[in-house]
Amino acid sequence: MKKRGIVIIIVLGLLGILAGGTYYYVQAQVSEPSLVETTPLSKGSLQETISTTGIVESQSVHKVSDSSGQTIDRIYVEVGDWVGNGDWLCELYNEAEDSYTTVKAETSGTITDIAAVIGAMANGELFTIQDTNDLKVIGKIKETDLNKIYKNMNVLVTSDAIADQVITGLLSSIAPTAIKTETTDSTKASEFEFTVDLPADSAGLKIGMTTDLNIVSQEKNDVFCLPFDMLVMDASGSPCIYSAAPTNDESGSYIVEAINVTTGLETDTQIEIAGEGLSEGLLVIKQPQIVEPGQTISIGDGQ
Repeated sequence: MKKRGIVIIIVLGLLGILAGGTYYYVQAQVSEPSLVETTPLSKGSLQETISTTGIVESQSVHKVSDSSGQTIDRIYVEVGDWVGNGDWLCELYNEAEDSYTTVKAETSGTITDIAAVIGAMANGELFTIQDTNDLKVIGKIKETDLNKIYKNMNVLVTSDAIADQVITGLLSSIAPTAIKTETTDSTKASEFEFTVDLPADSAGLKIGMTTDLNIVSQEKNDVFCLPFDMLVMDASGSPCIYSAAPTNDESGSYIVEAINVTTGLETDTQIEIAGEGLSEGLLVIKQPQIVEPGQTISIGDGQ
């Protein structure tokens, strides 16, 4: 009987220790709120864009031709030379009359191509003169996106040649008819050419360069926006965000609050939100998936 009593006492003691440990563990978990990251809500600008590519061309391309059949005796210019209207380009020799005539520039610009060859007969295009300071980009757009663009839209132009610089051009024209292009699976797709006028200060862009184009099809300024992963759905399937609201005690902790929002314009990474409970500086929880409304949390340093 004594041994049995001792065993019972030991078992009860162990159970007491286990119960006490469990109690203190639970209390510790309750007393240490989850640490989360937040970001202050702010307003910004959103742009919905259609991406494609294009080739830089000159707004002014002038071909100088001569079909007289006379021999090209001298050439006065080189590719890259700037010429003015009336400058001499080459000299032709008329053997039958033993006379010389000159071919002159009919506009100002840069010599970008020379087809004339000394000793050959003049029979067609001899020189190409282009204005290298008045540029445009010729792009192509898929027929599925055609109805999303129109004249006077802003187009963001970038290129490897100009590093991080972004040049804003203006969509000036859209071709009325399609061009057929071969796809990778040998099927034909319809595309439409369009023209983007570039500003005069498009430094770094050269004729013939390939550019990346982002046509701004929709734009909103001064709106609340945040990354997609900061948006969650409530029990009814409505979109909402979780904010960190200060508690009334002196612990410095916060309570997770759900704020219903309506959504608007979307980009690749951001979404517009609106709602009565939104304000500048509202602390929005970056990872709402790891908390729930009513939960006590703490905020990391610098948040």
